[in-house]
Amino acid sequence: MFRFSKLMALIAVAMSLAIISIARADDETIDNPAYQAWAKFKPGTLVKYSTETNAMGNASTMETTQTLTDITPDKAMVEVKISMVVAGNKMDMPAQPAQEIPAKIKKVDASANPPSATTAPDVSTEDVQAAGKTYSCKKTTVTSDQNGLKSTTTTWTCDDIPGSVVKLDSEVAGSMTSSTKMILSDFEPK
Repeated sequence: MFRFSKLMALIAVAMSLAIISIARADDETIDNPAYQAWAKFKPGTLVKYSTETNAMGNASTMETTQTLTDITPDKAMVEVKISMVVAGNKMDMPAQPAQEIPAKIKKVDASANPPSATTAPDVSTEDVQAAGKTYSCKKTTVTSDQNGLKSTTTTWTCDDIPGSVVKLDSEVAGSMTSSTKMILSDFEPK
């Protein structure tokens, strides 16, 4: 139980950081899409996600709250709070110090990453109801097959939401099975 709780906490932190991640480096800088997604909002803007995960038969739920604490022309600062329920036990994780999202990042050298067994993304548009509203979203589905694990992840994104993610569904099949469903549950723009 404790081992699973630690795993879920690590997954929660990784998902939060992925939403506000910083790209890998090279010499040329470009506008950071993660910064741009927060730049049009004022401090106090909040997005909250509800996530249901089932990994190897163990179910958990998580609520992740991201709050813009500061925005300047050089960076955005986003605080992340996580509350989880694992095996019926609620755990409120300590708030992480605000994550710095720089306005500029170094351009990624696409040739530095060898191609994987990932299919080309399937992209379309779809309306999604979340947080009491309907959002017109870009829907992207990516499937990969690596090391005996087949994964399919679909994301619905909208530029009206800080961080742009409205919904995410992910399935992993093979020697390890898991499913994750995340949806925007609250949005308070400032």
